[in-house]
Amino acid sequence: MKGLVFRGDRRCELIERDAPEPGFGEVRVRIRASGVCGSDLSVYRAPFINDEIKGHEPSGEVEKVGPGVRHLAVGDRVGIHHHIGCGVCLWCVRGETVACAEDRCIGMAVPGSFGEYVVAPERNCVKLPERVSFVDGAFMACVGTTAFAALRRLGAMPHETLAVFGLGPVGLSCVILGKALGLRVIGMDVASHRLELALRCGAREAVDGREDVVAALQRFGDPGRNDHLRGVDYLIETSGSAPARRLMLPGIRRGGKIAILGVGSDEEVLNPSHIHGKAATIVGSVVFPIGWMWDLAKMLEVSGTSFEPAVTHRFTLDDGAEAIRVADAAEGGKVVIEG
Repeated sequence: MKGLVFRGDRRCELIERDAPEPGFGEVRVRIRASGVCGSDLSVYRAPFINDEIKGHEPSGEVEKVGPGVRHLAVGDRVGIHHHIGCGVCLWCVRGETVACAEDRCIGMAVPGSFGEYVVAPERNCVKLPERVSFVDGAFMACVGTTAFAALRRLGAMPHETLAVFGLGPVGLSCVILGKALGLRVIGMDVASHRLELALRCGAREAVDGREDVVAALQRFGDPGRNDHLRGVDYLIETSGSAPARRLMLPGIRRGGKIAILGVGSDEEVLNPSHIHGKAATIVGSVVFPIGWMWDLAKMLEVSGTSFEPAVTHRFTLDDGAEAIRVADAAEGGKVVIEG
């Protein structure tokens, strides 16, 4: 099989290795779609060499089953949760494999989805309904369900207002799912092409982050409220930017809720007194339980929602190095490698 490895300092190489064999309780999946994620890019930019095949957003067809596999068969279409825990600890039985002390991440500790095949435990695989594409399955493996988890942790209700700060692939996924849940969505970014993508993905409005963002959010919220009540009901921060984070509390209404997804600045930007004064709720949202992938698959099937509008570039594995370069340039939306 072929696979893409990172050689340090933004260098990639397509190599050949033996196709992996599934062990007990495992399946081998022929990769049909794999998204390029921001965490892949952080490793791509690093100076060190890593010989593991990269990629952690796998979607494809079961090609071979190992002994002990009970629920999957050859030909099944699946998306794969990228964190492989021990399977028996408290966190794993809750589905929170990312918190397992023995967690191994696909594309880091084990060979990833920038290759022709991936081996994964059966329990990490979620069957894709017929109308859910392989690209949607790749989104489900990481960024799409990460967005779904943030909205779920916020307890977002239909017909209320949602602001999304940062309109990369995670932010665009929040826009798509927010619209599907019946929310009125406004996006914020400093890149004009991302503002256009947010509108294509279903945002009602998109605001340039260099403008008066707080005023825009207050206008977007219920204009009939008193000034101290104006603002959006929910806000999801995906950018990791300190300037954006300073605008979160001023941008929500009294009693509004914020979910922080973005990884970036370590600068302290929140005053607890301001949280108290606004009666705000702030939650951190990191990855998601495996079971929530099942829930998202059902939502996509029933609603007809798709993440496809967020995809701007598609490549084959043979052009994988160019796919990573394009994603690193951040001049589009989601980059997908298809097989």
